[in-house]
Amino acid sequence: MGRAAVLIPAGPGRAERERVLDGLDALATHEPGLRDVVVVDDDRRPRAQWPLAVDVIANPRAGRGIGMLGGTVAATLAGLAHLQRVAPSAWVLRLDADALVIGPVVERVEAAWRPGDGILGSCARTCNGEPRDLRSLSREVRRHERPVWAWRRPPRRPLYVRPADPFVRGVLREARSRGYAPGEHCVAAGCALSATLVGALAARGWLERPERWLGARLGDDVVLGAMSRACGLALRDCHAVFGVKHVGLADTPARLLERGFGVVHSTKNDPVVPEPELRSLFAAART
Repeated sequence: MGRAAVLIPAGPGRAERERVLDGLDALATHEPGLRDVVVVDDDRRPRAQWPLAVDVIANPRAGRGIGMLGGTVAATLAGLAHLQRVAPSAWVLRLDADALVIGPVVERVEAAWRPGDGILGSCARTCNGEPRDLRSLSREVRRHERPVWAWRRPPRRPLYVRPADPFVRGVLREARSRGYAPGEHCVAAGCALSATLVGALAARGWLERPERWLGARLGDDVVLGAMSRACGLALRDCHAVFGVKHVGLADTPARLLERGFGVVHSTKNDPVVPEPELRSLFAAART
């Protein structure tokens, strides 16, 4: 599929910046040929705090909305819009700050692409073969299909009840018309977005005004899943490359390396090994 680019949303706080910097070091070690890298910064840090080799743009949410939900959507869509301008034919490796590249990625993803793919990653199953339970996300997507959004436990006051956003509902309705099952997605923390998908989103205007998603209670992985299916593109597991779980790591660091994954997640909340130790172990493996 040709050229590859990288998108990394960075949340607020010093720890998040340190994660991104370590991730950039890992990326440079395992994929030194990658040149188009954008960090979407949610903390308004001075540009001098980031390496000159990467592009840095501000998260358009500007402190509004919920950082882990609409804020991630705004960051990802803004980053894709930037990459569409600077690398219009590229597929995009999308990484969370707490994901880590631990092996080769680009050639293996390019060998895995099939016509009609939208997103590769951890979709229907985890890399350990467990089926992913999407029931809670399905309920949330169905809520967003209604003309009025209401929550018993709203994420943020004062919007307990509000009219639905017609743009959000329109995307979800279009996805449903193409066979989308509410909630289906690939874990965005470590995934690959095809150049076909990014181009289709740009052509539809769906990368414009990413702040439109700030009122929704959906994360970017769910939104990207719906958008991909609305464009008639598939979500497909690619566990040879993406050793991704929602919480913690899928195996011990040594076993993850032995199993040959290119990307792992999550380093920050593993229940067994603290994050500093995990990052030290992976850093030692790449020296």
